[in-house]
Amino acid sequence: MNVPTSASAGPKPSTDTSCATTGSVDFGVDLAGSGWKFTTGDDPAWAAPSFSDTGWRDWTVPDNWGEHPDLSSYDGFAWYRKTFTLPVRPAGVTDSAVVAALGKIDDADQAYLNGQEIGRTGGFPPNFDSTWEVPREYYPADGLLNWGGTNVIAVRVYDGTGGGGFYQGPVGLYSKARLRTLAGISGTAVTRTQLAHVCAVLNRQHSAVAKGDVRGYAATLAPGYFHQGYTAELRLAEVKTLIKSGSVALTDSQAEVFKDAQGRLVVDTLRTWTGLPTTRELLYIDPRKQLELGDRSRFFRSGYASAAMNRRAQFNVYLPESYTRTTAKRYPVVYLLNGFNGSNIEWEARDIDTVLDKLIRENGLAETIVVFPDGGSGWYVDTSAGNYRSMIVNEIVPLVDRSYRTVADRDHRGISGVSMGGQGAFTLGLTNPTVFSSIASHMGALSLAPLVGTPAEQAANAGLRPLTLVAGMSAADLNRHRFYFDGGDSDEYRFGAAAQQMSTALAAKGVRHDYQLGAGRHDDAYWMPKLVRSFQLHSEQFRAHPVK
Repeated sequence: MNVPTSASAGPKPSTDTSCATTGSVDFGVDLAGSGWKFTTGDDPAWAAPSFSDTGWRDWTVPDNWGEHPDLSSYDGFAWYRKTFTLPVRPAGVTDSAVVAALGKIDDADQAYLNGQEIGRTGGFPPNFDSTWEVPREYYPADGLLNWGGTNVIAVRVYDGTGGGGFYQGPVGLYSKARLRTLAGISGTAVTRTQLAHVCAVLNRQHSAVAKGDVRGYAATLAPGYFHQGYTAELRLAEVKTLIKSGSVALTDSQAEVFKDAQGRLVVDTLRTWTGLPTTRELLYIDPRKQLELGDRSRFFRSGYASAAMNRRAQFNVYLPESYTRTTAKRYPVVYLLNGFNGSNIEWEARDIDTVLDKLIRENGLAETIVVFPDGGSGWYVDTSAGNYRSMIVNEIVPLVDRSYRTVADRDHRGISGVSMGGQGAFTLGLTNPTVFSSIASHMGALSLAPLVGTPAEQAANAGLRPLTLVAGMSAADLNRHRFYFDGGDSDEYRFGAAAQQMSTALAAKGVRHDYQLGAGRHDDAYWMPKLVRSFQLHSEQFRAHPVK
């Protein structure tokens, strides 16, 4: 993209500071710990501040239902309530600038403050949607908080499988300044001139979008712009699509500005594009020119309108360390699939970007782009529960090849997975040999067919049991792939035994493979140390086919 010369020089200085503030007051009320009330069941009347919860169980948050013997196998609805007193309103604090942070909740929730709903995440039956790995941040309306008095927070929770509850904090009411501190994000105050500088950029972006002026929006992006995986070209293509879809507006609210250690001006804002969910974002502005730099992040979420899923679909992307330092190099890709009741976001909780950086750096692995689709609990097949196979093979793979500098052929495209994802790696890899070459499974459900959809759909997909697939394939077809798989000898689902069976089946056909049965259960402690083995397999495949 060619940025107009006038943008590089920078527009005339602005004195308008109305779009943002220099930061919020450092404020927080920690609601974690004791003092909560808990009960199973479901009744909308329990959201009311006047409801008497004296008969409920005394409780502590964060929690895990699985640690309570009577709840260890409970899946269903439960409610949490806490009555607390806020201090007298601190100077400079407004209700709308306070974030109700509820940590991470397993699986879905609906939160009320003083009887008014302030937000929900995930889906309740009959449209259950697990979002256990998503941090909850809700924004009370002005006038809702009772400063210097009693307040009641009530949270309706639904757990679909496994232990439920508030399994991770922070839990409380915080200013964004306090949340940044809790997240380890620091900075210094900006001057009024710097604040006006930021407002000039945001106002130009808002105005350009309102006018449908893609070129005007382009003029706000710096050469080399890269933000959450978006180059300037990708960002402008998205803006153009939004504008073509009809009337569109871009707004920023509760924007706070600070300067980071690199001297960049950082905007902590709630950004809304018409038709898309409001998201809290950190925007990075050049301190000298009125241009947005982007965060240059190498691990981020992306999304698109999926025809296969008939909704917006998400995936995460990891880019290797050299990706943002050169524009000449192209990279192989590994698709890493989540387990049952998971999603693309669970990899953030594992700090997988740090893990991959270290693995590549210390083990001489090939620098690789890694993509994490949102597999939900869909078993990576097409059923009435979702067209997960089509989403990945027909949509995400081509989209990734269009959006990033990939080596777009099957010899440089691998697929890995964990548990349900390990099963999916085998089924997607073996049934799409022109798409994927190397296949890896960590404690995979190799003995199971996809457990999703109607009874008729499950019967139709019974042949997609990895052990059955392998039994029906020739050695020549199997040897088109490279295989790695493992399992724990104490795996609760006997997937260690399934891995042994897979090794026997492949060996009987003379198919080369890397297999490991080790001490361990069905958990991260078992499989994550094996990640180096699966990426070694992918690296061997990629390096066996040098890019010319």
